[in-house]
Amino acid sequence: MAKQLRVDGRTERSRRTRARVVDAAGRLFVENGYVATTVEDVSVAAGVAVQTVYYLFGNKVSLLGAVLDASIAGDLEPVPVLERAWVDALRHEADPAIAVRRLVAESAATVARVSSLYKALRQASADPDVGALLAENHRRRRVVHEAIVAILQQSGHLGAGVEFETAVDVYYSIVSEEVFELFTGQCGWSADRFREWATDLLLRELVTGASPASSAARR
Repeated sequence: MAKQLRVDGRTERSRRTRARVVDAAGRLFVENGYVATTVEDVSVAAGVAVQTVYYLFGNKVSLLGAVLDASIAGDLEPVPVLERAWVDALRHEADPAIAVRRLVAESAATVARVSSLYKALRQASADPDVGALLAENHRRRRVVHEAIVAILQQSGHLGAGVEFETAVDVYYSIVSEEVFELFTGQCGWSADRFREWATDLLLRELVTGASPASSAARR
């Protein structure tokens, strides 16, 4: 029992240390940029040894990937997006309007968390490793969005005549970091206003299928 307690204690300390490093790195990447932030800077901000950061993450780009994953998920739990509780609730939702509202609420919360970090990634994307990380994140996001739209389709929530690929394109494009940043940054919208706009648009595009964009895509 004592050995088990020691193992559990080490695991918990490692988890807390990892969380401190990810939190510190995320703040520094956003405030100072990825290129200007060193592993040494992160170690000082997190209150750990430089060797600890390398032991936990290997290198700076892997640390950036961990920060991005945590920002997307909202925590450090190793649970894929498609296994999250809100996606399971989406699978069992019978009302298409409620399903879309839940989907946009979760997606908008994600892009709000990730928006500032995404800006830092784009600024550093000339670095081949960062560029590859950004491209891989776009690919994974597309895969997740396809799976989520498939859930809506299987539940009968997509409107008559709404094509699956068009629905994925619309969801992937509208609820994205780039569009969120455009509206909340350059246009001065609040996050709540963006969420309501995106909800209304996706309800029209995916559920009613009556918008000009949907009609044009079917021609």
